[in-house]
Amino acid sequence: MPGGATIPAETDLLCEGCGYVLSGLPPGRDARCPECGKPLAESDPDLRRPAPWEARRGLGTLVSTSLHAFFRPTDFYRTLATRGPTGAARQFATIHWWLASLLLAVAAQTHWRSFIASTAVRLPYSLIELAAMAALTFAFLALTTRLAGWLTHWEAKYRGIRLPTQAVQRGMYYHAVHYLPVALVAASTVTGYRFLLYRGLVGPASTTVYVYILCAEVVLAAAYLFKSYWTGMRNMMYASR
Repeated sequence: MPGGATIPAETDLLCEGCGYVLSGLPPGRDARCPECGKPLAESDPDLRRPAPWEARRGLGTLVSTSLHAFFRPTDFYRTLATRGPTGAARQFATIHWWLASLLLAVAAQTHWRSFIASTAVRLPYSLIELAAMAALTFAFLALTTRLAGWLTHWEAKYRGIRLPTQAVQRGMYYHAVHYLPVALVAASTVTGYRFLLYRGLVGPASTTVYVYILCAEVVLAAAYLFKSYWTGMRNMMYASR
């Protein structure tokens, strides 16, 4: 019952399908969870392991881990070890936060400068301005991730789900890869529209359509980020390792 359930102990083996405590059940090739019928073998803690990035940090493992987490998020989180140090995972997130922040800063600066230019005030592009926007965006992403991790742990605890803060943070750090497509789409839309204006391929009358497109992208980005977040948490919340 939400708010009144007992959180399983860290030593308990849980069914990764429904969270049922499997500790004490006789093992066997055909053994299944009494609650949902999922084979016990699919909840074996040995199926989980650290991401390649954690084993050896480098460009190759950064790319392979990013591609796995992005294109196959269910499999990535289903096989990710949820316990352990978070230092490497945070470095992974930091890299992706900075990449996304730079792209979003380019989008923000270009959008703002386009508005300023429309009022006939011409100001030179500034790297300092771009860096400041990127730094603020990075801080926002980092703080949002920490807040989301805390709220996720709090809700899990309230519902009696064993989802330690450390496990949540590991999942949130690898979720950072999903900010990249959002930032890339935003930067492409803003800079692309600015290019079309510059080349005379569209006129000022198209501004309304451009703004509508940006608004739609914000809504779709929010839905995408939540879905990818939930995919991660759903495949980690009953992990025993």
